[in-house]
Amino acid sequence: MFNKKKLLQNIIELYYDQVEQMESNYEIDNKQATKIQSYYRMYVLHKSYKKNQNATITIQKYCRAYLARQLVKQKLSESRNRRNIIYLFHQAQTIQRYFRGYIYRKYVHDFYLRKKQLELMNIKNQNFLQELRSKAEQEKEEEKIRHEQAAKQEFMKLAINLHHLTSTKSQPGIYKPPFAKENPKAFDIEVETQLKIAFQTNVQWKTQKRSGSAQRAVTSQGFRIRPQSQKLK
Repeated sequence: MFNKKKLLQNIIELYYDQVEQMESNYEIDNKQATKIQSYYRMYVLHKSYKKNQNATITIQKYCRAYLARQLVKQKLSESRNRRNIIYLFHQAQTIQRYFRGYIYRKYVHDFYLRKKQLELMNIKNQNFLQELRSKAEQEKEEEKIRHEQAAKQEFMKLAINLHHLTSTKSQPGIYKPPFAKENPKAFDIEVETQLKIAFQTNVQWKTQKRSGSAQRAVTSQGFRIRPQSQKLK
């Protein structure tokens, strides 16, 4: 059997050795423990910081998203209100325009009365245009008649001294050839007839002129002249 005292002595020595060794290594162990604690505390704080940072970023993200949605809603609401105001303003203008038109047509400018006035004015215009056309045609006819009269007068002036060109009992005239199918005409009358009429008119006018001058001469001498219409019995 082993010695109990010796064993106990060994254990006590070993304990003191370990205590001495522990006391000699206390500074190193303390530093190592402090470093481990510092790293652990740093890890815990870093983890808490990251967690808080992520939570803060998430909260900021949701806050910014909420504010952005609110801002978009506000912009959309303002735009919708502006469009509604423009639309309602246009509709109000349209209603006012139609209402004013109705009031003016009913009380100021009657549509049917205006229509009747326009129809009457159109009829008057048509009548006036017809009168203008008839007046223009009348003036045209008068102008044509004046030209024909002037041409006839000119023709008669020329025909006065052309009686020697008319036909006689023994000799046909220039304007009445014996073998012609149709005699020449002037103003729808044969030229020879025109020459005879001009000659007869000229002769009667000269005879009346001579008789008138003779009557005036005899009357101036105190003699009474019998009119030509009275015949001597």
